Amino acid sequence: MQSDPAHGHDFGPRELGDRADSGEHGFGRMPAGARQSLILEWIEHKGFVSVSKIAGNLHVAEMTIRRDLVLLEERGLLARTHGGAVSSASSPREIFDLEEPAFKRRRHRNAREKTAIATCAAALIGPGETIAIDVGTSTLSLAEAVVERHDLRVFTNSLRAAMTLSASKSPVYVLGGEVRNPEQSVVGSRAVSELQNYNIDRVFIGVSGLIEAGFFDYSVEDTEVKRAFIARADQVVILCDASKFDHRSLARVCELSGVDVMVTDAAPPAHLARALEAANVEIIIAGPEPGRLFD
Repeated sequence: MQSDPAHGHDFGPRELGDRADSGEHGFGRMPAGARQSLILEWIEHKGFVSVSKIAGNLHVAEMTIRRDLVLLEERGLLARTHGGAVSSASSPREIFDLEEPAFKRRRHRNAREKTAIATCAAALIGPGETIAIDVGTSTLSLAEAVVERHDLRVFTNSLRAAMTLSASKSPVYVLGGEVRNPEQSVVGSRAVSELQNYNIDRVFIGVSGLIEAGFFDYSVEDTEVKRAFIARADQVVILCDASKFDHRSLARVCELSGVDVMVTDAAPPAHLARALEAANVEIIIAGPEPGRLFD
């Protein structure tokens, strides 16, 4: 058993033992994203983390941990306190997803619902539009739904979506940058800066979760590109099946008010519906006869 860095209690091997070895080649070399994930898991376990004890356990400077806490608070994932941080979860309904499931597993999960969402979202696209398709399983379904279109211009950072759309007569533009496996997404500063040159009519964004604090994704790197897409689009459309309601993960993509439309397969629970309505997010429920929730 390992000691809890925040309180001196014990963590089992799943919480701590599998993450790194001790000493020079252990926690001190942990990437920032992994370090922040571990901080969030400790908060989930105990409700509070201490800056000094976490810094000592991870063999990093206290200033590094404070910067981590600032970033995580900005994403709505915790609340800083004197000497540490506590959970920001406003309700026990919220579930924190630490690890990103494999793409193939996500692809088969709620596949019928994602297809319905994609079909509904595709119907929003007008003639001759310039659109952007983000990385993810729901957005890949959207690529499949528009492959027969010949009048679009499509930007994407998803190599899977690009390969699907290679059969289309619409031109497809792939962002440059680093390929992130196994998601097959293009990420990095080059992809983000390249987007500053384009104007997009409509962007379709995939997310891993939705709570009242905003929309979330597993990957910090993918999230940076999502934000760049959002900044360049006239309309932002989120594709989010109902299994993601009240789920959050490491990176906040944006606040609810940063989105224009959410296409989903079921009405969100009342607390989320109220928050979305207050943020002026139009909710479209996919199905044989798609409906708008707040009409």
